[in-house]
Amino acid sequence: MKRFSFPLFVPIFYFLFSIPAIAGPNLVVLGYSAVWFDGLYPPESYNYGALTHIARAFLTPKADGSIKAPAGFWDPDLQRLAQAHGVKLLASLGGAAPDASQWLALARDPKALKVFFDSLEKSIGDHRYDGVDVDWEPSALTDQDQETYTAFMKELRARFPKWIITTALGASDYYGKHIAWADVARQVDFINLMTYDFAGDWTGHSGYNANLYDSKNSKVATGLSVDEAVKRLEGKYSVPADKIVLGLPFYGQHFFTAHMGDNFTDAASKVVSEIQFYEIAPLELDGDWKFRWDDDAKADYLERAVGNGVISYDDKGSIRIKCDYAKNEGLRGVMIWNLGADLVGLKTPLLDSVCGAFGARSVTLPASGLARAAATFAGMVQDAFGKLGGLHENLLKAGKIEEAGRAVTWKGPELSAQGSNRAGVLGKEIWDLQRTLSKLNRKLEEGQAVLDSIPVTVVQGRKVEADGARLLVDDFEGGTPVNALGGAWTADFDQNKLGTTLSPSPFAPAAGGARGSEKFAAHIFGHFGKSMAPWPYAELTGTLNQAGAAADISGFKTLKFWAKGDGKEYSALLGRAAVRDYCNFRSDFMAPIPWTEVVLNLQDFKQPTWGRQIPLNLSDVLYIEFTPSASFSDEDFNLWVDDVVLGK
Repeated sequence: MKRFSFPLFVPIFYFLFSIPAIAGPNLVVLGYSAVWFDGLYPPESYNYGALTHIARAFLTPKADGSIKAPAGFWDPDLQRLAQAHGVKLLASLGGAAPDASQWLALARDPKALKVFFDSLEKSIGDHRYDGVDVDWEPSALTDQDQETYTAFMKELRARFPKWIITTALGASDYYGKHIAWADVARQVDFINLMTYDFAGDWTGHSGYNANLYDSKNSKVATGLSVDEAVKRLEGKYSVPADKIVLGLPFYGQHFFTAHMGDNFTDAASKVVSEIQFYEIAPLELDGDWKFRWDDDAKADYLERAVGNGVISYDDKGSIRIKCDYAKNEGLRGVMIWNLGADLVGLKTPLLDSVCGAFGARSVTLPASGLARAAATFAGMVQDAFGKLGGLHENLLKAGKIEEAGRAVTWKGPELSAQGSNRAGVLGKEIWDLQRTLSKLNRKLEEGQAVLDSIPVTVVQGRKVEADGARLLVDDFEGGTPVNALGGAWTADFDQNKLGTTLSPSPFAPAAGGARGSEKFAAHIFGHFGKSMAPWPYAELTGTLNQAGAAADISGFKTLKFWAKGDGKEYSALLGRAAVRDYCNFRSDFMAPIPWTEVVLNLQDFKQPTWGRQIPLNLSDVLYIEFTPSASFSDEDFNLWVDDVVLGK
């Protein structure tokens, strides 16, 4: 056995109590470790004794077989501590996506599939992981797509017969009817059943996020429940119980109705937003919210005493009931989405409830991890204050005077524990920050719901014409920020002390360019900050006319340009007047080391999954932007762009 030296500042009892202690030789307690949660719940804070498996989320498969790993994914602390405690490590592939096009293209191309398997084998081997978790989202919606998914899973198992292989699948039969469950079950060690998201803007009314049983209340009864999903898999689809791992959500859903089960009556009430347990916990003690329990459904929720607000979630009691259900039904175990979402002060109450159900011990979090959490929550509070100010202005512009008044901010908490190494002091600061953050986020959600209820107005921009098949936006040969359409290029970045730098600032074209225009090109470079609130950005933005107003580019089909850089992934954005929440349409591209022409179809530009979704329309484009992709985190960037052209 290798010797393992622990950091001296971590209390020794943390590790004594972290020895694996899950009752039962084959039981599974899997926790998803989300790389974007590392700031508030770093791997050094994990209770490894409560887990048998950790699935690190997410590696992104590409259509050509390449694999994108976000910065910090291969965390050495996670690898070292998990292996020291006998916890199996899986790399989770995929995650939420607007469509399954990357998966389908990869799986249907033998050359790309070989590249993918070869890359996966090297990555898993180099980092000493135990296998993979396939989170193919959205899962198959047609029988043809199901055949592709099933064939992929069979080839994955054939290529890696000794790996632990799991897959995450939704519990609803909306997706389930297109899954060859029995065939898939034979390829995997177990299925991580996503028994949550049972209600949303599609249900027509507020409802339970993850009820164990169906309710007897006709207002919320839908026929869908954890128990129904499990019984359906076992009965209709012949999935063995010991292949099912039950999903436990450490988050809830926030609805804007007066009471649980109320119908959506307008666009504002139809808005639904995800809320983490660390935001819910302060509301449990807030007199403005009342706790409710549906004993038939084994579901808890909060209702706001005055005004519209319903939050469906799991507390430590319902989590314990679900763990007992999994054991009593002979299921393989439980799965947690996601670790750290239940960090409250210096405790993790939902994970502690799982510990109680499976015979593991709760732990005291190390001060070093709590210090990172306190800094992250402080940044999130700062970010929320800034967003609330912007929301206030947007509500005033929209004529929503009363709602704008409710978005007025107040003084935040004093951060007195900066530099402390005492867990108790840090835990208190985290709790104070969480209470403030919860209040701010509820104000933001309520105000945004009002804005989202206002019909989208698509501005008719100035028509951009071209004499031929192409329109040169800029080749930068003039050496100035002004482009051929009369607009101008600017470079901007966040200045929130997260480590983001950008050059040149102010923007000016750099010497050297691509073929045909070799004098100048656009060049931005620097360091992209940590992916934590307030979220970093670094961008090169070009408006499309002198006034900076909207332009109609609907007569064009492509955005072409030459790019070079550092071999990393960047995004081209179309900023639209109709988008209110930074959820602009974008398309990713690689910036290889030599100059390479990039061709992006404008109809392929899509919004990210966050923010309000609206149809693509090219009549109100305010600007074209180039920026590091959403996967950047605490790393250098270096992008050259030249010969930006709109093509027909």
